[in-house]
This record gives sequence, structure tokens and C-alpha cells, in this order.
Amino acid sequence: MKKLISGVLGYGIGSILILMIVFAGVLAALLKFTGMEYETLNQMALVAGISILAIGGMLAAYKGEQKGWLSGGMTGLIFVSAMILFQVIFENAWVSLPQLSYFGGLLLAAWLGGMIGVNLPRRGTAKR
Repeated sequence: MKKLISGVLGYGIGSILILMIVFAGVLAALLKFTGMEYETLNQMALVAGISILAIGGMLAAYKGEQKGWLSGGMTGLIFVSAMILFQVIFENAWVSLPQLSYFGGLLLAAWLGGMIGVNLPRRGTAKR
């Protein structure tokens, strides 16, 4: 259980936050230095968010070494809950229906990433 929690909180959420910051910088640079349209930027952010949550769920399950669906699901649930909480606190607005579908996609991506991550081959294990 300790591996599961440290995998989710340490590797899953930590990697998601780092990747989100890096990708936000990349998107900001693209917006500043290119003639990219806002609609294209929106689509790139959507794909990046789903991919980043899948990677976070994958890393959480890989490091947790058990119950990939649970590791990925917890990673996605913690991240989406934090996003909703920040929106309610700082924007004083509840979640709309399109946002709920986006959050559902993020949860699904992290959940599937967790199922993939738990089945990735481990380094240093010999096949007999």
C-alpha cells in the first residue's frame, strides 16, 4: 500500500505537474513567437492534457507495481479534484457540462495509463 501511495503522489502527480509546467511554457512560446491561431492552440492543449495525464497514470502504476487501474484512477481523481477545487475557489464558478466531459476524459486517460504502466517490463528482472 505504501508503494501505491508513493507512486501516485510522488511519481504520478509530480510528473503531471512538471509536464504541465513545461508544456505551458512551450505553448506560451508558440503563441508569442509564431502566428498560431487560438483554435489550434486549444486543440494542442487538449491533446497535451490527455497525454500528460496518461503518462502520469502510467508512471504512478509503474512505480506502485500493483493495481494499475487503482493507481491511474487515484492519480487522475486527485488531479481533477484539485482542478475543480481551484476553479471553485479562485474563479468562484462551478464546473460546466463541457468541463465535466473534459475531466472525464482526463480521468479515463489516467486510468488507462495506469493499466498500461503496471504491465511495463521492469529493469533488472530476469526472465526465467
